[in-house]
Amino acid sequence: MKEKIKLKTPVDNFYIFKSCSAGSTYPGIEVSIRYVLDKIGAHYTDDPRQSSCAGFAVYSGMMPFQTNLALNARNLSLASESVDRNVICICPASYSNIKYCLKLLSKDEKLEARTKGILENIGMSYDCSSHVFNVSDVFLARAKDIAKKAKYSLSGINAVTHHGCHYSKIFFEDVSPGTCEKPMVLDDIVKGFGGEVLDYTESFLCCGMGFHHSLIDREYPRALLKRKYASIAQAGPDIIITQCAGCSFNLDYYQESLSKELGIPLDIPVLHFSELEALLLGADPYDIGLDMHAVPVEPFLEKVGIEVAKK
Repeated sequence: MKEKIKLKTPVDNFYIFKSCSAGSTYPGIEVSIRYVLDKIGAHYTDDPRQSSCAGFAVYSGMMPFQTNLALNARNLSLASESVDRNVICICPASYSNIKYCLKLLSKDEKLEARTKGILENIGMSYDCSSHVFNVSDVFLARAKDIAKKAKYSLSGINAVTHHGCHYSKIFFEDVSPGTCEKPMVLDDIVKGFGGEVLDYTESFLCCGMGFHHSLIDREYPRALLKRKYASIAQAGPDIIITQCAGCSFNLDYYQESLSKELGIPLDIPVLHFSELEALLLGADPYDIGLDMHAVPVEPFLEKVGIEVAKK
């Protein structure tokens, strides 16, 4: 059997694949990613022609897979036109969906031929030679360059991390550092700034976003979220660091109602790792949209030593 070779994470020339969930709930995530890449002098393309990957529609059973395949072949072909051919996904669902489309197209000649025909009908050349990565892996690969630009540290800060299911549990063989059951990319990012990462019993558990389940049986994902929160509260962190805008939303916006249900005080700020890094590099908290968070982030900023002057 041929041994699988893991692709090396690129360190420059990025094609940013934007996220519909991040753009609609926490637009500051995209701002933060561009801020960090600009600070380290990375070259990237932010293509206005890109569409959503349609991951939510696919994983919820609302879109035929062939439509999804053609749509993402178009997205990949756009990336292949760019000098920045390394597709870096903001959203773990985009990461898993596009990566799966790429895998199918490379292995099934009939699907590839049919998809090529669809793109020809809209006047596009098919080229799915780009590779797909998650932004968190890229930021970890450039950790030393990012750390050199940092104005603040996480010394004295205790964090818990939550990795996205679509990052760690679908292409599980590609998870590094760590394993699919214990991914460490966010942990290593936090530790690189001098922070402490706390362990908690439900670190592997889904946040309860659950796409299909969220539509047909809200109580099941809600029960998962409640277990997740109770475990995090027991650890007692200063901050929750996430990899996914959807996870951020669940862990942030439902916190007030869950604290009442659980009967425990919960007031733990939630930050996407890109927001965290932009802040540590000196971004203005309100220029990256921290006022859109449900749980106030200001107490955490004060602990880090970041001046808070709300506009």
